[in-house]
Amino acid sequence: MDDRSQIATGDDVPRPMEGLYLRDALKSLAMITAMADGLRYDLEPLSASDIADGMEPLSLEDVQGTLNEIARRITFFAMQELRATQDEWMRASDSIA
Repeated sequence: MDDRSQIATGDDVPRPMEGLYLRDALKSLAMITAMADGLRYDLEPLSASDIADGMEPLSLEDVQGTLNEIARRITFFAMQELRATQDEWMRASDSIA
């Protein structure tokens, strides 16, 4: 079996996704990570030069909007890419609440 078809741990378990499907899934996850990283960066306190340049801290609505978009994208990924049913997704979500 080709090493590229194995998970990163080197186990003999085949990867659940390959090719274009894997590429698209990774791109979706990378976008979610970029949004989270961007939010973390945007929440850092503004410097004196930032304030002098007219920057303003994020509003509560800005933060909530980004968090809602992250949650929406994760749900979309679970249901579209992983083909989870709504019941499966709800059970998984409820199990951590």
